[in-house]
Amino acid sequence: MSNNSSLYDFRNWDFSVTQRLSPTPNADKKAGCVIDNDWEIVLPVTNSRLVKYYSQDLFSFLADSFCVCPRVRYTENCANELKSRQRKILLMTEKDCPDISISSEQAGAFYIDVKEDSVLIVGKSERGTAQGVYYLEDMMRLRGDAGLELESVEHAPLFSPRMTHSGFELDTFTDEFLSAVAHAGMDSIIVYSGHPDMNLRGFEDPDALWPGAGRGYCDFNNLVWRAEGYGLDVYVYSHMKCDIHPEEEGAEEYYEQSFGTLFKKCPKIKGIIFVGETFEFPSKDTHTSGIRKQLKPKEDTRVSPGWYPCYDYPVLLELVKKTITKYAPDADIVFWSYNWGWAPKDARLALIEALPSDITLLITFDMWHFLQDSSGIRYKIADYSISFPGPAQVFVDEAQKAKELGIKLYAMSNTGGRTWDMGSAPYLPAPQQWQKRYDKLRLAKEEYGLCGLMENHHYGWMPSFLDLFAKNAFTTSGKSDSEMLEAIAKRDWGEAYKSVLEAWKHFSDGMSLVVASDIDQYGPYRCGPSYPLLFTQTAQELPEFPTVPWAWHRGFGIWRPIYPDKVLNDPDNTLMRLRRLEAVNDSFERGVAILKDIYTDDAAVKFDGCERQLAVADYIRCSYVTAKHVIQWQIAKQLLFAYTDEEQPKDTEKLLKALSLSSYNEQILLDYMTEIARSETENVCHALECQKTDSRLGFEASMEYVFNPETAEWKNRTTEDSVLLLKKYVCDIGKKAD
Repeated sequence: MSNNSSLYDFRNWDFSVTQRLSPTPNADKKAGCVIDNDWEIVLPVTNSRLVKYYSQDLFSFLADSFCVCPRVRYTENCANELKSRQRKILLMTEKDCPDISISSEQAGAFYIDVKEDSVLIVGKSERGTAQGVYYLEDMMRLRGDAGLELESVEHAPLFSPRMTHSGFELDTFTDEFLSAVAHAGMDSIIVYSGHPDMNLRGFEDPDALWPGAGRGYCDFNNLVWRAEGYGLDVYVYSHMKCDIHPEEEGAEEYYEQSFGTLFKKCPKIKGIIFVGETFEFPSKDTHTSGIRKQLKPKEDTRVSPGWYPCYDYPVLLELVKKTITKYAPDADIVFWSYNWGWAPKDARLALIEALPSDITLLITFDMWHFLQDSSGIRYKIADYSISFPGPAQVFVDEAQKAKELGIKLYAMSNTGGRTWDMGSAPYLPAPQQWQKRYDKLRLAKEEYGLCGLMENHHYGWMPSFLDLFAKNAFTTSGKSDSEMLEAIAKRDWGEAYKSVLEAWKHFSDGMSLVVASDIDQYGPYRCGPSYPLLFTQTAQELPEFPTVPWAWHRGFGIWRPIYPDKVLNDPDNTLMRLRRLEAVNDSFERGVAILKDIYTDDAAVKFDGCERQLAVADYIRCSYVTAKHVIQWQIAKQLLFAYTDEEQPKDTEKLLKALSLSSYNEQILLDYMTEIARSETENVCHALECQKTDSRLGFEASMEYVFNPETAEWKNRTTEDSVLLLKKYVCDIGKKAD
């Protein structure tokens, strides 16, 4: 791979730029309409920033991609233009075309009429017209020429909102990034706030709800204004303290100072998201401690209120809703049930029954579900994972209740392409596995009235080839999933597309085998190849993990450097996870080998972005190699400790077999672990080469870089220390024996 990328290079990308396009195998099907320099882009006279943006975006796309430069012309008489449509791309809204009625009520819906000598796009609103423009661009990108197939049909989003955090940088949305969000078909962005004028991007705030969280000034009105120019709404994700019970004296004044002030200053914020862990309050529910986690005494073993469906949450929601809607009557009040999926079903459903009917319920699509391995071992989807397409039983139970009560329903779907199956990769290139999630979400729309998606959480979204795949899946009258996936493969990889589909299938098969356990999701899955191989070091004895001081989760943040698997307590679970990881690795090895063969074939046509796609897949492979090495190292270490304690674990034979060892003593285990350490150091070096091709690798918005040359040096130095401690341990055993 070429060494053409340095850290943070991705922040300089113009996400909307298009290189000169060449015809792809998709262009083999003759175009019914071909646009050339004699055409015009015609639209109504307007002061709308969005209209001016999408008309210029279309012009730039045609000019940059195909050297086609149509005239852009504004008109005050749309009716006359519609009577004479030859060689025109007409960009209108429903109010400009009284003869055209769009059945969908979605603002992003549009009607498109492509004839041999004209194109008409009519949006339900300007946002719909914008999506029609992006649809035109998508279809021409797939072909690689300025041709279009004939069609006359309405397209409408299946879900709105489609919300995303920033993967660019925590709470940071450049204009280029906002443009990319809109082109991907998402219609809303999410920004954290713990204060009416602040987001979480900035200096450490000693008064923050969560220790270590930052505070930086955020001009919410300006963010809303800029987002509107790209057809996007802004949601706030609340980190505001709720330290007074809503029935206490002075509660109204207290919440007016936070939520009231925010919406009084910026009434055009579309909505606000509340979730237990950042919406805790002094609940009177006796199942809880009655005090938020940060203040709860250590000796109190009860859960804090944010982790239980407290009976008095509806009282808090009513007060907060009243406070907000005083300034923003149409604000979307979103209540997320993420934290208490573990709780009894009756308690969860009782809370939903008591909720105000005019709020929105957000339910995680995949979590808290139990699966069974082929060996019979049960395991839980601990946190966000594409290994299980969904829906989880918790989602089904709560969605059914929401439908019964007429409560608007959203899902936390992860369909922005990232999950906690691999936290430091910009996306998971497993489209066939994602397709299964799309299928289930579309079915949930039919069965439960699911209408909106939160497409990621704090790790955010970054552009990838999956964006068009998801947008097509979530829009009516599009291509079939399989047809679109093949078209994307042809667009990006040319004649080698069949082999690429095979590689993606290997990646998808691999992702379906990932075990979403918190041991690994808060371990090597989180930080990838930076995860250490430790011997007897404690967290306090480890050298400081390199990090930037402004990261929300600095240092070890939300990953645990001490691997908590005790192995001998539950060897069958450990061996199951190792066996599955070996299968995941095998799948990624196969897929990466296919992409490498294509990319290094001198006869193959090289398409822009292929090298980065290869680097992403190879980095994920390296990360799962690290996860495999961590478990192998842990098994060998526990066997060594048991051996020197003269304890013979009952499952020794199974554990040795998993390590491909026929017998063991301290020297055999020393040699084995030393070889694991050597292989892992090589793996880290290979992952660094991948990062040189795509600087997004190793980056996660809330923690910044969890893998880069500095963290790799930390990892390798820590590994060396571990091997030295291992050798000393074995040497001391020998001395005792003598």
